[in-house]
Amino acid sequence: MANFHIGDYVFHIHCGICKINDISPLSGDDSGNLYYVLSPLFGEDKGNIVRVPLSNPISLRLPIKKEDAEIIVSSWPRDDINHYIVDSKKRKLSYEEALSLGDIAVMAPLLVGAKQRKQRDGHLNSMDGQFVHRVEPIIYGELSLALGIPFEQIPSYIASRVA
Repeated sequence: MANFHIGDYVFHIHCGICKINDISPLSGDDSGNLYYVLSPLFGEDKGNIVRVPLSNPISLRLPIKKEDAEIIVSSWPRDDINHYIVDSKKRKLSYEEALSLGDIAVMAPLLVGAKQRKQRDGHLNSMDGQFVHRVEPIIYGELSLALGIPFEQIPSYIASRVA
């Protein structure tokens, strides 16, 4: 189990990249339980505070390293191959599994597939739209931190390296 410290960057399975701002008990909680106090850096959770118990930090992991990010980018799903899962039940299960794993390499083909559908049909259904909205900040945020590239530049960085 990783031991995180104030100031560390961590990957939270639901929020993506976060910074640990503090380790403290919950206000009014006399149990002695301590929590990592996190600030998500990207997406809809940015600006919120997330607390994760030190006793059970299962939702946290170390962010990927630069070498791993480069491997993910170099093996990014190509647009000339259809990645969209037509069967909505299978697609929903794939989305849920990818989010529960917290692995951006697993999320990437699903994101590409949803964007292919949007390009083809001009819109996304609710499920696809929610998935894209959720995973873009998770994927691009982790790649941004690992590669040292601004978040906004990650899509063009990926596009410039996809064969």
